[in-house]
Amino acid sequence: MKNNLFIGYGNPDRGDDGASYHLFIALLNDFGKKDVDLFSSDTTSLNANTDILFNFQLLPEFSEMIGQYQQVVFIDSHTGDIKENISFKSIEPKYHYSPFTHHFSPSSCLAVTQSLTGRYPIAWLLSIRGFQFGFNRELSDQTRQFVNQSLDIIRDEFFK
Repeated sequence: MKNNLFIGYGNPDRGDDGASYHLFIALLNDFGKKDVDLFSSDTTSLNANTDILFNFQLLPEFSEMIGQYQQVVFIDSHTGDIKENISFKSIEPKYHYSPFTHHFSPSSCLAVTQSLTGRYPIAWLLSIRGFQFGFNRELSDQTRQFVNQSLDIIRDEFFK
């Protein structure tokens, strides 16, 4: 069983919605893996104990894989609905019904993991405030700063 799985999701073609994508590119650079295409693989190993997975959205199909890790960190962007610019908190399994077909929460993913595997990993949600969600691949200045601060959190918590 590996230690850590980082799951980032969002659309890097929609500005700040791609915060986790940009964070993963920086992590890959940290580990000397500059040529990895996040869109062409399921998971990418950063080291012997840590994998990353990026997708446009969180999917129920990830649930069984999540059960193979001791810890999972979900990384996404948020709007002003969350007061903190960077929110990093532990989460527990809890299924949330959503009438929207493209909305599946990290807590729901953990609930499905628990249902499928009989266990769930220690889990965290790292959410980064976004400001601009137009059609471009650039982060706003504010969100770029929050991505860098989030990288420091990840480095301190998981790679010391």
